[in-house]
Amino acid sequence: MASTFETGVDRRGTACIKWDFQEMDYGRSGLLPFSIADADWPTCRPVLDALKKRVEQGVIGYTDIAPEYLAAVAGWCERRHRWKIETDWIVPIGGIVPGICNLLEALTAPDAQVIVQPPVYDPFYSVIRASGRRQVDNPLLLDETGYHMDFAGLEELCKNGASALILCSPHNPVCRVWSREELARLAEICARYHILVISDEIHWDLALGGREHTTMGQFPRLYEHLVVCTSCSKSFNVAGLETSNLIIPGDKVRQTFRDYLFARYLFCPNTLGMVAAQAAYEGGEAWLDEALRYLTANAKAVVDYMRENLPKVKVAEPEGTFLLWFDMRSYGLGSEELVRRIAEAGAGLNAGSHYGAGYDGFVRMNIACPRKQLMAGLECVKKALEG
Repeated sequence: MASTFETGVDRRGTACIKWDFQEMDYGRSGLLPFSIADADWPTCRPVLDALKKRVEQGVIGYTDIAPEYLAAVAGWCERRHRWKIETDWIVPIGGIVPGICNLLEALTAPDAQVIVQPPVYDPFYSVIRASGRRQVDNPLLLDETGYHMDFAGLEELCKNGASALILCSPHNPVCRVWSREELARLAEICARYHILVISDEIHWDLALGGREHTTMGQFPRLYEHLVVCTSCSKSFNVAGLETSNLIIPGDKVRQTFRDYLFARYLFCPNTLGMVAAQAAYEGGEAWLDEALRYLTANAKAVVDYMRENLPKVKVAEPEGTFLLWFDMRSYGLGSEELVRRIAEAGAGLNAGSHYGAGYDGFVRMNIACPRKQLMAGLECVKKALEG
């Protein structure tokens, strides 16, 4: 019997952003979508069973944070990421993106300089603007071995008055799972200059091919200036439940942020989101391991396909996340034109130019789907580029 990863699920007609609102992004419908970062397969049975049981109870009312929920989050941190935390450090919130905006407003000055490392998840740019802070760029370096952090550039920005860094780890869209050595160097620089590190680790469970993710929580020197942003939304495909956890080791930072949330009545968590997260963390490990094997095989299928059929496309090594990054600059077309042509051929991808200036000619592709769907999408890319 085929796994749910192989068969997927029909999401059309569910107000699914990826499948039902394509005309907003591509001016057409009926495409195979490989865009927004959720998966085209159902979550694990323990999550579905827990949600069903909670709904059948009949009341979805205001809910506080149960000790069992906090214990499940802490247990996951220790088992999967070798990080032993105190449950008091956990601050449940809705989405990570609005959480980052709130963190900037609560913990930095109105004119603060906030470092980002392009190409990077584009909502980082918008939340910096929305919070009234100033974006300063520390672009990743690209050479024949892949993408790397520019530590000299990072230190220069810290010297020149930056207050905070939004780190993407694993990095979306370039698929890097940063090594412990790289993160230790970043931690040393940021600790020396008292930089607030907001580490978006929403993909922390999605290191591919047996790689290991190192959380920034492994560097106690940062604890007075660190927030680790986590969620089971990508790992277990429950993004629509808008439930995340900020892990804040520093007492002063944590209390300041709690006070900010309380003053704005932002402390009431999503009832069903917490049910789902607790069930995932308590009973979803075997399912996640299977998902990782499937995603790793999908990533290999893409790399092999491009090598054999579209050798002019350079694929960033898929170390983590389910979002692959293609360098298509050899075709001499901008990202928007590439995406338009691929859409005409039947598939919806993301323009690389959305992830920072200087990345025109790049394209991002979500591979969290059944392999048959994935290969059909690659055929659309080939048709668009090679005719």
